Amino acid sequence: MPAVSMAATELPDPILATWLENTGSLTARLKALGGRFEVTLLAEGRTPAAEAGPGWRQGDALWHREVLLKLDGVAWVYALTEVPMATLAAGHIDFRRLGEQPLGEVLFTHPQMRRGPLVVHHYGGQSRPADVARQLGQPATLGLWGRGRQFFLAERPLRVNEVFLPAAQQALGAAK
Repeated sequence: MPAVSMAATELPDPILATWLENTGSLTARLKALGGRFEVTLLAEGRTPAAEAGPGWRQGDALWHREVLLKLDGVAWVYALTEVPMATLAAGHIDFRRLGEQPLGEVLFTHPQMRRGPLVVHHYGGQSRPADVARQLGQPATLGLWGRGRQFFLAERPLRVNEVFLPAAQQALGAAK
């Protein structure tokens, strides 16, 4: 199975595509750019799954965590983590206590973590990531590009979605 598959029919700008297709830790890659890296917690808590996912059905209870990854105070990435309650209950990582700690540091260093393939997505202008971008004063009328990945913690599933906001695309020289 390829490391990256495209769920969208048209590809993003080549510069942004290299970021979307990179299989390493996005947290580490953002930190490598220099500047002040920080995580801002937007929301977290138990919620019913809006759709079926890896190892859960629509309506099943999930631990839901939304954050912004920022460089020098500017939001670059909107990230959503969905953790089934069975994965949470296993206790290998206490997702409820991460706060503003980057999840990427945990996902890429935990000895019982296995990473699935990346899937690149285009999020429309009416999506949650686009709404977040607009709330930040970043126009997202044409939608946004992001990537999703299933992880397995001691063979229990969870999913992480990372969406590049317009500020990141502009800073990377990928804005159209």
